[in-house]
Amino acid sequence: MTKAEDKDLHLKLRFRKILFYQGYWCPIEVELSQYETSGKTLKRVSLTDLDVLGIRYDNLFTRSVVVGDCKSGKNVPGISRLFWIKGVSDYFGADQAYFIPTAIGNHARGIAPKLGLRILDESALLALEDNLRITEQSLPWSDLKTYQSIAQLWGRNISKGTKPNDEQLRFKKVYSYLSYSYWYISQHRNLLSTIEQFRELAPLLDASNRKHILLAYSGLERFAHSILETITFVFAQGSRNVPADARKYIYGGNLELKEKEQFFRLLRSLTKSNEQLDPPYLQDIIELIGRMLRNPVGACDVLRHISAIYLWCVHLENKNIVPLSGNEENTAAVVLSRDAANTFCKASGIPLSLFGSLTSL
Repeated sequence: MTKAEDKDLHLKLRFRKILFYQGYWCPIEVELSQYETSGKTLKRVSLTDLDVLGIRYDNLFTRSVVVGDCKSGKNVPGISRLFWIKGVSDYFGADQAYFIPTAIGNHARGIAPKLGLRILDESALLALEDNLRITEQSLPWSDLKTYQSIAQLWGRNISKGTKPNDEQLRFKKVYSYLSYSYWYISQHRNLLSTIEQFRELAPLLDASNRKHILLAYSGLERFAHSILETITFVFAQGSRNVPADARKYIYGGNLELKEKEQFFRLLRSLTKSNEQLDPPYLQDIIELIGRMLRNPVGACDVLRHISAIYLWCVHLENKNIVPLSGNEENTAAVVLSRDAANTFCKASGIPLSLFGSLTSL
């Protein structure tokens, strides 16, 4: 989460709100890392971060990714920053990248189109907000105090010089996964990995603890994102055999799937056990994938609804969600968000009561 003293935070929140109301799920401060061998362990090395990340799926389950780099102040090195943004955008595989400074020089404006980038300085950002009527929208995505109050609930506070206990280490592992590892490892691995991370934490989660509720919703967002990534692959295969295509994606492709199946056949033969490749909850996940495939209008807006329900109904304690687009609520998206929460809880073993505000809608 972004620190309160971040001078660029107001720009990040404003751009996030614009993207959200254009249909994007919008994490901010997404840190890009890599893992390097250090002795006998893997050590995370931070590369850089994305100020604002926007991910959207259309009704054909085509993914669109936007990144934004926000810089306040008068002495921003515009040209060098544009080349930096271009490299980060390509590294992350974004479809479009924006540079959002408070002011920008003419030289940078001329270079941006050649790099395939877009610039929104303070005046352009304000005009865009007015044209899209962003300030009239109900959800306070750009409200600094609201953001900071949520940010204070993120993470575990361990006193400096204090050795963390087992419980603190288990929480730290999940926070690290959601913040860093999720964005680094191959996307097809994230579905099962997210579930397994929360399976280890399930006995410690308390539905009366606001920090635990935020952590659970963050996990649900990653779970739903992984489901949509799986659906994108299944849809591209023609959706003829959803279970087979989903397994092919989750296990990394045909060759990897066959190798894993062969390994488990040998394991059963050698140990006389009944160890299976598929976890027992995989059938529930495939059923959820099938329901979302049959309801694309709702499925493609599940991510926005999960994040909006946390903000509006959980954190701000409202009883009903407001429409996210137009005047009518996307009922299918709310229903599928509930289905995703039920499936996530059943698979991971975490209490469904953590999502009480969602399941009551």
